[in-house]
Amino acid sequence: MSDCLHCDINQLVQERFERGDTDLVAMASLMVESLADLILLAPESDRSNLIARALSAFGQIVLEKGGALDGGSNATH
Repeated sequence: MSDCLHCDINQLVQERFERGDTDLVAMASLMVESLADLILLAPESDRSNLIARALSAFGQIVLEKGGALDGGSNATH
């Protein structure tokens, strides 16, 4: 594992994909479950804000990496 969680996750996903696990819906569902587990680590009073910020970041990153926004991506890597 590296010092970059983003890179580690992407490497694990890529390895699964290369092994033939191409069910992207299932992989995305597992990643969402991990995000839910992470959110549940936060104090209950912080969870709704954390969910909102995570969803906002998700939308922003998809738009940036998908090329829908000018100026390139500000997302990690």
